Amino acid sequence: MLLVSSGALRALVAASITGAAPLAIAAVAGVLCERAGVVNIALEGLMLAGAFAGAWAGQASWLVGLAAVVATGAAIGLLHAYLTQIMRMDHVVSGLGINLLAAGSTRFLALVLFPEGMRVAGLAVTPWIVVALVLPPLVMVMLHATRFGLRLRAAGEDPMATAMAGVSTLRVRLAAVTISGVLAAFAGAYLSMADAHTFSSGMSAGKGYVALAAVIFGKWKPVGAAAAALFFGFFYALQTQLQIAGTHLVWLGINWTSPYLLDSVPYAMTILALVSVIGRAQPPRALGAGETGL
Repeated sequence: MLLVSSGALRALVAASITGAAPLAIAAVAGVLCERAGVVNIALEGLMLAGAFAGAWAGQASWLVGLAAVVATGAAIGLLHAYLTQIMRMDHVVSGLGINLLAAGSTRFLALVLFPEGMRVAGLAVTPWIVVALVLPPLVMVMLHATRFGLRLRAAGEDPMATAMAGVSTLRVRLAAVTISGVLAAFAGAYLSMADAHTFSSGMSAGKGYVALAAVIFGKWKPVGAAAAALFFGFFYALQTQLQIAGTHLVWLGINWTSPYLLDSVPYAMTILALVSVIGRAQPPRALGAGETGL
């Protein structure tokens, strides 16, 4: 009943695009960071922090909210860069620490600041869709046709050779991770400012990890990562549309359209997608390496 009417198909396509928009922006953020040689598991925490900053400051105005999102993303991005590039902390440990910090701090602050809930007027989804469409080709051109992009790629492939050529790998990585933080926080702001119009603890719900999977599935290319995000966005939309339609499919004694089972579909597809690229996707050669040369 769900997928045979044109109205249902249009709703599915529209939901796929809107669901994929924040994933695509976060995935491109991950590409920028990882092409520079820095693993960015912190995408989940960055999205959650961006969602909180947008909801909190967005109560004043959407412009103030977006400014807070940019500042929050830049600060956390710089923190990740500082821990991994200057303190030489393991990139995965730094990212997981930021995710835990974002989850705990936003939950605490939400309880303190919004004990009875809150409502932010927010924005339409259109700005996020426009950014999600424009950003991947722009970043692709930047990576291949600008001096900063060439240096960023070189830092992710061979930081020592990059340093010997007179380029500060450290500065390039600091800039790349900071920009990545801003974009990931902006992607998270979609959740509170354009989708839910409020903030709730853990509202990113693993989307940062799905975006990271899109980076790998897209083979560390911005357009490929955005296309992978659209693939995952389709399954988010599909499980939602199936629940709305109240579709029931029982087989082998299992209700395959149970809301609990449907909620797991996007994550199951993420695992299948990652398994399908094992051995075929080649990350930047210096991804996760500690040396910067300078």
